[in-house]
Amino acid sequence: MQFQQLFVFTKVVEKNSFSKAAEDIFLSQSTVSNHISNLESYFGLKLFDRLGKEIVLTPFGQKLYHWAQEILKLKEMAIWDLKDWTGKIQGKLSIAASTVPAEYMVPLLISNFRKQYPEVQFSLIQSNSEAVAEVLMKGTAELGILGEKYFPEKIDYIPFIKERLVLITPADLKLKEPVSVNALLDLPFIFRTSGSGTQATVKKILKKYGLHSSSLNIVAYFDSVQSVKQGVKAGLGVSIISEIAAADYANYNLVNSYPLDEIAEKRAFYFAYNSQITLSPLIKEFIDFSLAAKDPSID
Repeated sequence: MQFQQLFVFTKVVEKNSFSKAAEDIFLSQSTVSNHISNLESYFGLKLFDRLGKEIVLTPFGQKLYHWAQEILKLKEMAIWDLKDWTGKIQGKLSIAASTVPAEYMVPLLISNFRKQYPEVQFSLIQSNSEAVAEVLMKGTAELGILGEKYFPEKIDYIPFIKERLVLITPADLKLKEPVSVNALLDLPFIFRTSGSGTQATVKKILKKYGLHSSSLNIVAYFDSVQSVKQGVKAGLGVSIISEIAAADYANYNLVNSYPLDEIAEKRAFYFAYNSQITLSPLIKEFIDFSLAAKDPSID
């Protein structure tokens, strides 16, 4: 039995698919199948039942998955504990991030971290904030970065940065500043889909003024912030998005950007992790490194 076999096994469990696991860890599907077959031969027991195109963990597979996680974590902790002698920090870190962090923050965080620790490998899952929290609950990712607190009784949150929300409008639509809540009600509005941290924040803004999302003239629901920006650029409507996400379009005058400081507080992004799981030294180092390196101008 080898560490690599156990690692591959945990990925198949988490992806619930041989092919998706192979894609995630950059191995061929046949190699993944061989690792699982070798583990089954080693123990003399099946790890998965195959029901048509689906795979289901056997009771033994469920037990092994628990111990495989423990073994791999112990391996990482041992490597970390010996780093002062080896001079190396290495390992694999899976991050799940909501749209804005995944597209505008995490790539830079990873790049800066790997400049100092080049032997660390990352995988990034992008989804909306609610789905990120669900991924953490399932254990598919070790660390989350998101803009809204879901399941706070089961997930621990560490504030990372605060940022402003802005109203973006088509380039030919000029508004009087400061922008009022009533101004939002009169304009065609592009909303993020359910589960988005931005959508949840906009709902909080409206609630603060005794309003509901039904008070808006919603013309479309979009799943990604990029689609929202394209919709605004095309003249479909206006929207409220992250200032970080709006910057590229606003700087090239593809859209107009208006601060909402008069009606909206800054919102926070958080590091998040399952409170029932002990953080690995690598995760702790990544969080500490990122907090120390963050741009203070964003807060």
